[in-house]
Amino acid sequence: MNILITGGAGFIGRTLQEKLCELGNRITILDKKEPFSIKSGLAAYIQSDICYQEKTLSIFESYQFDGVIHLAAVSRVVEAENNPQECERVNIGGVYSLLNSIERSGQKPWLIFGSSREVYGEAINLPVKENAQKMAVNIYGETKIKGETLFLEFSKKYNLNCAITRFSNVYGNRYDIFDRVIPRFIRAIVSERTLTIEGGEQLIDFTHIDDNVNGIVKIINYLDKQDNVHEDFHLCPGIGWSLYDVIKFIEKATGKKAKTKINLKRNYDVVKFVGDTRKIKKTLGLKDFISLESGINQCINEYCIDLQMEATI
Repeated sequence: MNILITGGAGFIGRTLQEKLCELGNRITILDKKEPFSIKSGLAAYIQSDICYQEKTLSIFESYQFDGVIHLAAVSRVVEAENNPQECERVNIGGVYSLLNSIERSGQKPWLIFGSSREVYGEAINLPVKENAQKMAVNIYGETKIKGETLFLEFSKKYNLNCAITRFSNVYGNRYDIFDRVIPRFIRAIVSERTLTIEGGEQLIDFTHIDDNVNGIVKIINYLDKQDNVHEDFHLCPGIGWSLYDVIKFIEKATGKKAKTKINLKRNYDVVKFVGDTRKIKKTLGLKDFISLESGINQCINEYCIDLQMEATI
């Protein structure tokens, strides 16, 4: 298949691109970041802002796509809170730009929209079902709700297969942003720095990047075989872990003791989320997820390679 990945230079996008190329797909990456070294001859990189609609349209005029995976976004809650205008420009304006380009090109690809657990805010009941009420408590979650709505309305209007994929605290390799929860915790403990925790009462459904990517691949295969379906899926193991569980696993793996400082919870942080996984098990056959302890053991070196280099020097 020929597939466009917007935001393909990000953590999930880059890992997904490598996997899809391994499976023989031709991938076009659209991202505003500087191009990186692409391992596969099946991938092409176009550097541009998703919000530049004429440039985005020109991509559809140059390539014919079987599917589009939209991951381009201001993807961190804290960044969105610090710059809400940019978050709205990219997370909502970028969706309009992409969908308008697809419409003007006349192409009929299947669609995947990368969304987030943040759309639910503080859910009333755990585990959270896909049809639970959406009550976002931050600007990032609000923009993702709007993006979901736009994708579903567009796909229904033009009879396109569409899946909303809600991610939950993905972690697991060197493409990650190092100040996210698990890499930040690992790096602080390994380097014996004080680890600052906001709140401490969180219950989080952590998802290893390999499980996340495998789930997206299954969704692609599902959409490719369906006719006019519009679905939403939680891509997560369905297990809640506390931040202290994370610390315990890192301490066990590294033999080092964490030094922690507890701050007040930020008012835009979701405290608890555990996803209901019955739908992905039944529809996609996703069952076996990497355990949090195993996932942390696998990625410690990935997150600390630069620290090890500094120590060697």
